[in-house]
Amino acid sequence: MTNNSDAIFEELKVNKLPSLPHILVDMLVACQSSTANFQKISDIISRDAAITARVISLANSSFYSRGGKVNSLERALLVLGTETIKTIVITASVQQFFSGFNNAHTQYLKHFWRRSLSCALLAKSLATLTSYRQPEQAYLTGLLHNIGELVLEANHPDEYSQLIQSEMTENSRTALENKLFLTNHSDVGAWLIGQWSLGEFTSDAIRFHHAPLNAVLDAHHLVKLIFLSSHLSKDNALEEAESFEIAESMFGLSAALTKEIVVQIQHEVVKIAQSLSIDIDSDWETEIDKKKQVELAEQIRNVGLLQSTNNHLSQSSSLPHLFQGIQEAAELLFGFKGTQVLLIDSADGNLKYHRFSDLNDSTLETELSIPLEPSRSLIASSTINKTIVNSANQSFFPNALPVIDQHFVKLTNSPNFVSVPMIVNGNVIGVLVMGRASKKDIEPNTLRLLDYFSSEAANACEQLKSVNQEPLLSPAEQELHLKVNEVVHEASNPLSIVRNYLESLALKLGSEHEAQPEIEILKEEIDRTGQIILRLRDLQTNEEDQEPGVDINREIADLNKLFEGSLFLSHAVSCNVVLDQKLERQQGNRNHIRQVLTNLIKNATEAMTSGGEIRLSTSRKVNVNGRDYVEIVVADKGPGIPDNVLDNLFHPVTTTKGQGHSGLGLSITKNLVTEMGGSISCRSSKSGTEMQVLIPVRNIDS
Repeated sequence: MTNNSDAIFEELKVNKLPSLPHILVDMLVACQSSTANFQKISDIISRDAAITARVISLANSSFYSRGGKVNSLERALLVLGTETIKTIVITASVQQFFSGFNNAHTQYLKHFWRRSLSCALLAKSLATLTSYRQPEQAYLTGLLHNIGELVLEANHPDEYSQLIQSEMTENSRTALENKLFLTNHSDVGAWLIGQWSLGEFTSDAIRFHHAPLNAVLDAHHLVKLIFLSSHLSKDNALEEAESFEIAESMFGLSAALTKEIVVQIQHEVVKIAQSLSIDIDSDWETEIDKKKQVELAEQIRNVGLLQSTNNHLSQSSSLPHLFQGIQEAAELLFGFKGTQVLLIDSADGNLKYHRFSDLNDSTLETELSIPLEPSRSLIASSTINKTIVNSANQSFFPNALPVIDQHFVKLTNSPNFVSVPMIVNGNVIGVLVMGRASKKDIEPNTLRLLDYFSSEAANACEQLKSVNQEPLLSPAEQELHLKVNEVVHEASNPLSIVRNYLESLALKLGSEHEAQPEIEILKEEIDRTGQIILRLRDLQTNEEDQEPGVDINREIADLNKLFEGSLFLSHAVSCNVVLDQKLERQQGNRNHIRQVLTNLIKNATEAMTSGGEIRLSTSRKVNVNGRDYVEIVVADKGPGIPDNVLDNLFHPVTTTKGQGHSGLGLSITKNLVTEMGGSISCRSSKSGTEMQVLIPVRNIDS
């Protein structure tokens, strides 16, 4: 590290690091989409070092960190939340746009983006291969390994632009950086990591990624991962013998395997670049690059308009005022006349058009009700398919619009209308019917803007509805729950029959028969379908029990009933349930208990390959060292667990079930039990296995 005081670093501005307009456009489009979720936005952010740096920095600020340091991108995104992430993206986009663009700068950002993403993907792949326990940390460190370059480039644009255009080795560039700026990008990056408290080894990995090989051979695993990934992420990495020497020296990787990994990552980066319209092979600014700069300007304009609209809608105090605000905003933004708002009625599931006698009267008077059936109306089709539809499009109803749609032609006082679904968290709550004079197709940019506008309108409607405290479950929704339960019950039986028939057929044909692979595929698909049905039933059961705490006996009884027509039947297993009826409802997390029971029951069932009996029992009070515990026992009559497996039973990736099983089930079970303050133990012999779970007694009334 250079002998610089912290003052040199403090002078560097790190809040305006540049990103490619291609990335920013993709992020802005995702932020404006009503169907965009947290995962989609975070996936895009995780591909860009500059935005990732902003996210990590803000998450570790005093306002958000609350005393606990945020040391991963996933954690940072969760701490900040979707709305704050959107603000970061919008701010970065505005700053980038007004900073201007030139060919050299665009090409540098392309190269930087490719190198950072390649290093991140390589680091994660190598971390998994070499059993590093935190592959996501390796990815984040790889993504940020050259972040110091962006800082120096943003603070010294003229000097750094000349430096990056010259052809020199990385060591020569580091020496020149020290001469020009009294520091270098490796030290700047390590300093930033220190500021964000991402850990000493993360900081060292960035500081020493250009060090001599001999200096890092005995370094921490993460340091070696980033060192190797940095070398392999170079454009000509596979042409240099040094790349293979480093891989062999550090991890004993053969040249062939190293090449395979690098080629695979290169292909992945190319695919990601293509999905973002980034031409990473061109040395000049392309037409696509220029187009993306124009698109960025359009997106920034859209954001400004929509922010103003959102502020206007959020101030509405009643549905009449909100509907009027939506009408006014639609005309200002798009020139669409007479916008009408239809909301889905939870009682019957139909779209309802309401008319208000005046703005001060919130009494809903239903004028029109539209069943959500696709063949009945254009508006219903738009709502069901979650797509924006133009009534001028004759492909839906080539002869004439249904009368209900014609009603809205008149209500909007326009020759055509656009039907725009209102979506909140992926669920349609209604639709906007917006009058339009033109018959032309709507431009893509306007479609994105409409999508975002309808999302803001939907959120405003939901906020007003929550103030009115509408019931969570309508009679129609309760009836749907009953129907789901019936479907689950009816579907389980035929699946089990087919599964058992396939088992019988496989035995008759013999293990060497050519149809055996196909039978295995069919069995896997049936099991997968059964699991989907079980998950659906599990979600239904979770919603049915709204009381605080958990009734352990009921959970066991429910799971026994659930598995009787599926897991137990297909494995020829019977279940003996012995429950302590005096066991009271306990404080605790119901989903934790259910997951623990599910894992243990599945393990016990699958252990008996030829069928048998399992026993499920509870006891309300078992005293251990003076403390009372609830006891849960899951026992089977299988062949027992081998000693070598038993020694590491609760560690990850220890499984006796073969391919298709991760070996994480008991590890997850132990973590959940520990989180509840309990313990889990195992007794196993050739006559069977018994798992005992002890959870501290915490009666719900105590």
